[in-house]
Amino acid sequence: MKTLNLMVSTLTWLLILNVILNPTFGEPPAPPPPDIEWNPPNVGPFGGHGHYEMAGWPDTDKLVAWTADRDGRNKTVFHVSEEVYLYVYTPRTWLDNRIWLYEYHQSRNSSGRWLFWWIEIGPGRFMFGPFYPDEYQPTGNYTWKVWLLEPNSGIYQSQILKFTYSDVIPEFSRPTLELTYAVLLVSFIFLIFSAGKYGWK
Repeated sequence: MKTLNLMVSTLTWLLILNVILNPTFGEPPAPPPPDIEWNPPNVGPFGGHGHYEMAGWPDTDKLVAWTADRDGRNKTVFHVSEEVYLYVYTPRTWLDNRIWLYEYHQSRNSSGRWLFWWIEIGPGRFMFGPFYPDEYQPTGNYTWKVWLLEPNSGIYQSQILKFTYSDVIPEFSRPTLELTYAVLLVSFIFLIFSAGKYGWK
């Protein structure tokens, strides 16, 4: 009897931990393709990987979102080893907001994954991330859809973002190549003088 009680207790705790630690618990239903008008339900709980930082106050009257690299540069082509960040400006008059982010599968617009949902944010400029490519098909075209809700009015705004993950290493820009050549030349000259100074023959 003690063994049965211990097993039931252990299974109960494992189930509770699974519910608490499972990032997909309570996620909304999968949305239709991005060009079809649809809004996620305004119900919790929140979830996903919604780490964000506030980066200032908004200066716009509508939702503005874009993808960027870790230094905040607006980009639409990323190497598969790069992290992608989502930058969001909320409307300046919306004081209390809920935000969702869905990633559509690169080959079938009707399937994908929620990256986060029902995250509560105030007004401002926000940076969400980092995000990484799909584990099984990392390269290719990605489509994200962002929804923002002002709960008091029930008004939603949304925006579609498109970007590409590539396994091609980007070429160096011209100034970077010139700097590399200069460093190599200076290093070569330094080695020649060092060899003469220390008696290498």
